[in-house]
Amino acid sequence: MPTAHDMLLSSSHVGDANRARLIRLLYVHGPQSRTELAQHLGVSRSTISAVVQPLLDEEVLVEQAPRMPGRSGGKPSRPLWFGTGHSVGAVFLSPDELIAAVLGMDGTIRVIDGIDLTAHDRPDLSATVLEHCQSVFGDRRMVGIGAAFAGMVDTTDGVLLENYRRPSVNRMPVAASLTKRFGAPVFVDHHPRIQALGDAWFGLGRDLDSFASVVTGEVLGAGYVLGGQVERGIRGAGGEAGHMVVDMNGLQCPCGRRGCWETVATLGWLRDQAITLGLPDAANITAASLCEGSAAGSVRHKELLDRYARSIALGLANLEQLLGLGTYIMHGDVAASGESVRQAVEEQLVRASPRRAPAPRVLFADQPDLTTILGATGLVLSKLYRQRL
Repeated sequence: MPTAHDMLLSSSHVGDANRARLIRLLYVHGPQSRTELAQHLGVSRSTISAVVQPLLDEEVLVEQAPRMPGRSGGKPSRPLWFGTGHSVGAVFLSPDELIAAVLGMDGTIRVIDGIDLTAHDRPDLSATVLEHCQSVFGDRRMVGIGAAFAGMVDTTDGVLLENYRRPSVNRMPVAASLTKRFGAPVFVDHHPRIQALGDAWFGLGRDLDSFASVVTGEVLGAGYVLGGQVERGIRGAGGEAGHMVVDMNGLQCPCGRRGCWETVATLGWLRDQAITLGLPDAANITAASLCEGSAAGSVRHKELLDRYARSIALGLANLEQLLGLGTYIMHGDVAASGESVRQAVEEQLVRASPRRAPAPRVLFADQPDLTTILGATGLVLSKLYRQRL
């Protein structure tokens, strides 16, 4: 029996894929006329019109006010942009927080609210997810809901498989529960992959063909974009970069193994080291506060910051050796620190990577960081229009 990769696309699927590419192009370049879209995509204007018309009929896209022609004259163009009549739902569930949002198809966040789960002791967390989403989504009709989960997922069945830090979510059928409550298609994926989608559609990865989107903080994870596509394993496997073993004789990890990257490059490790060194407010220390202490002249802060940068770069170098992605977009704790930390991580990464040009680079996501919420919109649209992203 042929696999999905062996089969030709039907005419309807070709149309969906073309519409998805056009939508992605609008996100990257902003409002575009039919002529501009045709030039970007290397097709005729009549082909673009055929691709665009169903989106106009559904009011996914609308025509903006005409632009005045340039010096060469001609008919005023009408740029295409997203209509305001459709909504997309976004959900992000981690061991520490639950965020729900309603977005427009242009990525505009209309409503967003989060709750702290660190003190949550209700045995049925799935009920909390539904209640919070109901409070945010209300009675809005949504074209789809994208759900990001900080842990292993089965993307085919929409089930949250396992989170080492919050076992109460294990085997949660989040897609079925949300679909039943809100009557919209639900697409579930691993947090770093949806974050990578956010970078690719809305953020620092918009003009990049390949990169890694890296989660830092309480945990470590990575989503990979290769050749313009977000990569995932069978049924959503992969992305658990934090559980690469970097020291076989290292510390015990919550996953059960020893010496995972997470044991030497997360906030838990950083704070343990800060306590050992006797740093002020060690239990709450972050990369940003380490930076402040180092800038104020504290040798202990600077030494620990250097070790943290080396530990982060260690895992990035392993990814670079394996995948050669070239660009690493950092999110979370490390990204909230500053340019000196970015430079330190990048320098350590270059030292530990293959000696070839161009050298790998590190980028820090903008703050405040809403990339995962935005990525949920990209997930919904790519699934609805059958683009493999």
